[in-house]
Amino acid sequence: MHRRLAARLLVAAALFLANVLVSETMAGMVADLPVAGEGCPAGGGGPRVVYLSEQNPEIDQDGFCSNAQQVQNIIFQIGQIGTLVVDLACRFDAGLRLPSRFTLKGLGIGSVSQISFTHDGIGLSICQEEPKGYVTIADLDLYGPNPAGAKIVAPHATGIALANQNIVYITNVRVSNFIIGISGRNSFSVFINGSNISDNRGDNVRIGYGSNGWRIRDGLVSQAGGWGINVRGPGDEEPLEVLENGRPVTIDGSNDLLIDGVRMESNAGGAIRTDTYGVRITNSRFELNGLGNSQIAILADEDAQETRILTNLFSGNCIDNRSISTQRAFNIPASLNNTETKYGLGVQCP
Repeated sequence: MHRRLAARLLVAAALFLANVLVSETMAGMVADLPVAGEGCPAGGGGPRVVYLSEQNPEIDQDGFCSNAQQVQNIIFQIGQIGTLVVDLACRFDAGLRLPSRFTLKGLGIGSVSQISFTHDGIGLSICQEEPKGYVTIADLDLYGPNPAGAKIVAPHATGIALANQNIVYITNVRVSNFIIGISGRNSFSVFINGSNISDNRGDNVRIGYGSNGWRIRDGLVSQAGGWGINVRGPGDEEPLEVLENGRPVTIDGSNDLLIDGVRMESNAGGAIRTDTYGVRITNSRFELNGLGNSQIAILADEDAQETRILTNLFSGNCIDNRSISTQRAFNIPASLNNTETKYGLGVQCP
């Protein structure tokens, strides 16, 4: 027993000294690191947790961490398998790119861990060097330059943009005031859990082609200027060209998406639009969506196939089903005045 305790103490001491050494080394090396825009170097030397406040970031006159290039360099130095904890408020005029197998986290939604982006572009993206993915973004507030009610000054602003990724966790994150909150293309197994993706001027979540296995659970998606969640299908964007078994294949949709336990409210275009295969919408609440679009909660568009709409609660919203293969059952109405709601089908839009 004493030997095991002594061994644990030695390991703890070694980890403490290693973190001190890493912190001191990084503080002195930031100026020599690759600058933002020159690619994503491998960087890093193993697992470590670094707090942004300990890296002496540049602070502007308003008290915000303000040098995006400096923070980008810190991220590159931490590298794969590392974690950067954003423990202060930041305001950047450029986006940040995260290496694969990296964690960017804060201290929780509504805490000091807030990043505001003022430029017309992407807030957070992930490097394209292998292995692509295995990234976690957690416990942060991300704000764009287009607050609700104000003039749109950044028409291309996107909060989190995912491309060619595999296994990404977005957990307990707020994304607001962009044109698109979260976008994805050719990205597999994206898990959005317990997050507030709201108040974006276009779609809150836009899922492009080749994005299979997404899971959006237990959060809030509200007050989009467009759709709360828009799962795109044929004709919505440029087809995706990929190689399968050495042969070119054209992809114009996605499959196997799950939206479960999400509160969907006051999205102007509607709560969810799907125009692809195998989207399941379950256990969610729909209220006051589509006020500028016939009060649509869910649109299963003409190219949607095998959509499932099950055990949701609808309050004053309808389902616009344009697909012959959609199945609806066990949905809960706000009232029982309509025959369709009595059988759990939800109200069909006129």
